[in-house]
Amino acid sequence: MIKLAPFESCTGCTACMNSCSHNAIVMAEDAEGFIFPHINGNKCVECGLCMRVCPVLNTPIITNVTKPNVFAVWSLKDRTVSSSGGAFSAFARNVLEADGVVFGATLGTNLLCYHREIHMIEELEVLRGSKYVQSELRDTFFKVKAYLKEGKNVLFTGTPCQVDGLYRYLRRNYDNLLTLDLVCHGVPSNTLFHSYLLKLEDLKKVKISMFEFRRRNGWGFASAISDRGKLEPIYDIENLYMYAFDKAVLFRKSCYACPYARLPRVGDCSIADFWGIGRHGKSFKHNVLKGVSLVLANNAKGINAVQNLQESFVEERTLDEALAENYNIIHPSPLHPMRDKIIAAFLDSSRSLKSINKEFELIDNSLKERVKEYASRYHIYDLLKNIYNKYKAL
Repeated sequence: MIKLAPFESCTGCTACMNSCSHNAIVMAEDAEGFIFPHINGNKCVECGLCMRVCPVLNTPIITNVTKPNVFAVWSLKDRTVSSSGGAFSAFARNVLEADGVVFGATLGTNLLCYHREIHMIEELEVLRGSKYVQSELRDTFFKVKAYLKEGKNVLFTGTPCQVDGLYRYLRRNYDNLLTLDLVCHGVPSNTLFHSYLLKLEDLKKVKISMFEFRRRNGWGFASAISDRGKLEPIYDIENLYMYAFDKAVLFRKSCYACPYARLPRVGDCSIADFWGIGRHGKSFKHNVLKGVSLVLANNAKGINAVQNLQESFVEERTLDEALAENYNIIHPSPLHPMRDKIIAAFLDSSRSLKSINKEFELIDNSLKERVKEYASRYHIYDLLKNIYNKYKAL
């Protein structure tokens, strides 16, 4: 009898669905909007392949090193149009210039987060920027495999569970595949994100056509929306989704026991923001205000990929420094005791953002957070951050 991953452990990686040649598995939303596999008993022949490729039902076999090489990276061409240092774009440029294919998450015109492929450097824009929501993979694994079998170089970027799901689906190593796993806090659902957008539209009396979870003009800038025009930063109650995200209250249940938040990591490289660089040991005598990417090279392929980055700043750093302010490299986010109730409130069409915050007090009103917000709002963040970094580096 076919028995897929338990509800609490399933990551929604789609390895089972993509592996089923009988199209007997579909991904469908639960009450919180997270996708799970469902088996059509009339189509299933009980071959068991879906169970054999499931990362949850089979112990991860990760051969990467437990002490990865650590690098501070930024792309000279992409840093000022990226959420962090633009490391993803630097890796992607190398693959695209070799006539390869890049897969990553994008927000579509309907603001639905999903994975798509690009073939040209001019298309990089659609994959740049942070997306704090679970990306729908759909038939991405099937497409990746087809390109790999053609001999194309492929770059796949995703959460660690998505990377492992791809590996399980492929069932063999490909020299022409490079994977980047994201240092992930956890993932909310597309449905919850869209419920938030509807509440935000009601609050601001606008129709949102564009959303940036983090602005791409430097570290520390607020989320922004567009009503078919210029991006406008949002603060306080308008940005309640990101306050809730930071408190880890909106995530898929499996995220709170993530088996990938550890060393060794699952991807050839892992990428994140290099929070705290220069404040823990060796100084960093460069301006960090436009963002610095953290890259962990987890195996020989990853090291080679970093060494071949073009038009990029690359400096080797220490693992201790990387771990100091990047909790989720080796720890899952802790389960918030009010998680279920807060998600239900966001999904309740009768609840406003103000009423949700009044009940659950999600907005951080600490002095530090207030200073950061007003500095961003009144365009003095760079100055204050520079002073703070110099003080901490003393």
